[in-house]
Amino acid sequence: MKKMVRLLAVSLIGVGWMAGTSFAETGAPGGLVQEPLYDVYLPNPAATTLSTPSGWGAWGNTIFIGGGITSPAPYSDDSDGAATVGFGVGNPAENVGLQISATVNDLSERDNTSYGAVLHRYLGHGTSVAIGGEHLFRDKDESDAGESYSLAFGHAFQGVVSDTPGASGLHGSIGVGNGRFAHKSPLDVANGKGERGSYIFGALAYEVFAHTNVILEWSGLNLNAGVAIAPFENFPLGVTLGAADLTDNSGDGVRFIGAAGLAYQFN
Repeated sequence: MKKMVRLLAVSLIGVGWMAGTSFAETGAPGGLVQEPLYDVYLPNPAATTLSTPSGWGAWGNTIFIGGGITSPAPYSDDSDGAATVGFGVGNPAENVGLQISATVNDLSERDNTSYGAVLHRYLGHGTSVAIGGEHLFRDKDESDAGESYSLAFGHAFQGVVSDTPGASGLHGSIGVGNGRFAHKSPLDVANGKGERGSYIFGALAYEVFAHTNVILEWSGLNLNAGVAIAPFENFPLGVTLGAADLTDNSGDGVRFIGAAGLAYQFN
């Protein structure tokens, strides 16, 4: 049976960005940049988005794994769970980084899988750009969510003090995409929500405590808000908890979204 995995896939995209970006790139601030002539502040180790691309990606022989949940699923009384695994290679400061991931979109239907890819480049002064595709090579008989492609920029504001050494206390991202950023689900259309989103997405993440961000995000279809935590200083675990569909622009009500990711970088 087909299931709507749009919001669930959203949570898992957050896992991939969180695990790859937070711990591969900013777990040791300055390790990506290595510019001794001036200080550059990067995002802190917690996630900077809930569901949208952040402009960063995994790199440098990093592997990551994560899981996510949305409860309830859109237009359903049931919860949905999914899982993702991936890796990052390359060096976005010297040339480019490449992140590849595979996602089980519905844990109750393990043959419902898809793939994602992100090519990203560090531009300097705390700014990164990424081009990505998600929900690629899916089985159309198992999933009714289509492919999505995006271009995103992320920036760590250099003048905002953080409790994390070498990190900025404020991160912003903005991007444009098709698919889930632009098209509403058939159930949204059937319930009079319209067919189109904004195509544009973005997020702001502000550090309230060390390794803890509050996040406000526009997904292209709706408003989300939540918190991201990297609870252990020397263990690469990240958690995001949030509320999705805060307006009536899509979906049938506010729902809980959560994700957790774990990453490891090989030397």
